[in-house]
Amino acid sequence: MIKKLPIGIQSIREILEEGCIYVDKTGFAKDLIDNGKHYFMSRPRRFGKSLFLNTIEEIFKGNKELFKGLKIYESKYNWQKHPVLYFDFAQILNTHPEQLELGLKAELQRMGKSHGIAVEGPSVQFQLKVLIEDLSQKSRVVVLVDEYDSAIINNLKQPEIAEKNRNIMKGFFATLKGLDRYLKFTFVTGVSKFSQVSLFSGPNNLTDITMDSRYAAMMGYTEDELKRNFTGYIQKIAKERGEHENIAKEELIVKEVRDWYNGYRFSEEDLSVYNPYSTLLFFNTAKPKSYWYRSGTPSFLIDQINNRPQSIIPLRGMSAIESTLSDISRVDRINLAALMFQTGYLTIKGYKPEERSYQLDFPNREVKDAFFSSLLQEFTEIDPVEISRSALGIKQSLEALDIPKFVDIINTHFAKMPYHVFGHAKESFYQAVFFTFLETAGIRTSSEIATNIGRIDLMTETPEVVCIFELKLDKTADIALTQAETKKYRERFAYSTKNTAVFGINFSSKTRNISDWKGKIYSNNGNFVKDLST
Repeated sequence: MIKKLPIGIQSIREILEEGCIYVDKTGFAKDLIDNGKHYFMSRPRRFGKSLFLNTIEEIFKGNKELFKGLKIYESKYNWQKHPVLYFDFAQILNTHPEQLELGLKAELQRMGKSHGIAVEGPSVQFQLKVLIEDLSQKSRVVVLVDEYDSAIINNLKQPEIAEKNRNIMKGFFATLKGLDRYLKFTFVTGVSKFSQVSLFSGPNNLTDITMDSRYAAMMGYTEDELKRNFTGYIQKIAKERGEHENIAKEELIVKEVRDWYNGYRFSEEDLSVYNPYSTLLFFNTAKPKSYWYRSGTPSFLIDQINNRPQSIIPLRGMSAIESTLSDISRVDRINLAALMFQTGYLTIKGYKPEERSYQLDFPNREVKDAFFSSLLQEFTEIDPVEISRSALGIKQSLEALDIPKFVDIINTHFAKMPYHVFGHAKESFYQAVFFTFLETAGIRTSSEIATNIGRIDLMTETPEVVCIFELKLDKTADIALTQAETKKYRERFAYSTKNTAVFGINFSSKTRNISDWKGKIYSNNGNFVKDLST
């Protein structure tokens, strides 16, 4: 009989006692306990952070028999009991600083009451100090903090409130650091890392294991874990699809799950994991959909993109160093690449040790497809279904180098955009929309590609041709094409076996679409083939 899927369950006790599938991560928990004391890890939402914290909670409560058959049970862990304080900041109201402070006080008082301790005092810091000092008389205290950054990221639309909430958090964690001698273990999780919150500074700072290769598989499912734990569901779906007892067809199902939900990489090591939330829902329904994305795209991410739509252009294939990806220092000026990496919309696709830099891209089909569909709705107000209907035409016309048809289809969609969307749009806005149209049509597009004397606006490849686009606003296609030719953008692809097409495209703020274009195609040895504009 196939075990139940633990969909939406964040209690390790419920998963194990109800006979649900559990992908054993207790070995990681033991390793953390054995080798350190204070930890921080950032992971995207619905990636198993709460379940892992609850697992640590049960371990420190000494509930050995609960873990029978799992790695930590078979180890030499001593199972000593410790008082555990579990803070879930996502459950504390935080739309105003006063609300956050009152919520924290109420939570501390509730925890104190559950341990028979009267927690009173004028401030959060004082109450936290009283609670931990009193609890430590029994045994050193374990503090687990889930979604520490909720009070900040939920209020990024109002930076002054986010800043005040951050100051409250700084006071909370500064007090916690001052109580180190009373603490046995601390683990803090969140979606992002705001460096100016006190827990990331000072002599007793947390060990940030977010991008530590030793813990890259601590949350999410590896390929091996997927095949080992979900074989029954893979076989069940194969049977339902009329593919019974065919290992090759079962592998096709694994490939389908891989394409849609794998690809999250959090370190230099070439190890990726599956999104656990979407993977479970796929095995439940046997249908690939954007489960994780539909469960709630963070409003703060869409707000950041809406304010700076041009900032999406250089994201695919961009490089960044670790400090850029793992650290957000300012509430009022957030690096979009760092935010998208930390929230799970971009992931690591490569690492260059000589530069100590990471190459970023979308992790999988679920995120890429849903992300660009959402962007169309957000800053063009065009129904993605309309784009989907013409996606094949956009792709086929570009592949056939039927540029008049390609431009006509694109302009049809520009015509459907409400006038107020344009406002005082700059060149970068038109570039962002054009980029989004291509990606939504299934045309993989790279942007802001540096050469020795310039920067290519957009580039994509068809099966036979490398396509280079130079984009302008309120100039001419001649000017755009001349720039691409003068700066010898074609030389960037001199060793390609494909032909190269160079396009100059001009947008008009008056007509709010592509007003004219010109293009030329060259053979793979650099010889001029023909003018595509005629």
